[in-house]
Amino acid sequence: MPINDINEKPQLAQTQQPKQTTTTYDYGQNKKDQNNAIVRSQLEVSLKMGNEPMALLYKTALSAINEALDPTQESQPIQKAYEQKIDVSPEATATRIVNFATGFYQAFQQQNSDLSAEESLDTFMSTIKSGIEIGFNDARDILESLSVLEGKVETDIDSTYDLVQDKLNFFVDNFFNEK
Repeated sequence: MPINDINEKPQLAQTQQPKQTTTTYDYGQNKKDQNNAIVRSQLEVSLKMGNEPMALLYKTALSAINEALDPTQESQPIQKAYEQKIDVSPEATATRIVNFATGFYQAFQQQNSDLSAEESLDTFMSTIKSGIEIGFNDARDILESLSVLEGKVETDIDSTYDLVQDKLNFFVDNFFNEK
């Protein structure tokens, strides 16, 4: 064993540093992939239930509304409602979507007290309509990828969407008359 000079620094074995790879995180795609995986596993188990796609539509639409109004997702009302085995007919689903979404108006108005009543209502409606569009589109994409967006399922989703739009228009048209 060689003896080192006292002034010579010992050489330590150098360890190989793992190469760091740079990956870009696509939140939107990741969310869609997660939604697809979750829904696919749920639907594989219970595709025989005729209303399962409507339950998915309801859950997806409300999730998008919830995210538009509360990005922190601190409350979980959608999960609770979904777990209660609710009526998922187009009329009942549309009513719940609209009631859920419009139920946030008072809190929205308080958070945006600098807006006039008309501006507040317009901004709120724009926000929830955007969430509803995202929810319906996500649900359609998921159901289409599972090859179940056809026939009665497609008709029910279209009916639900039309009913939601009618109920939102009714809400706006009658909002100032109710006060």
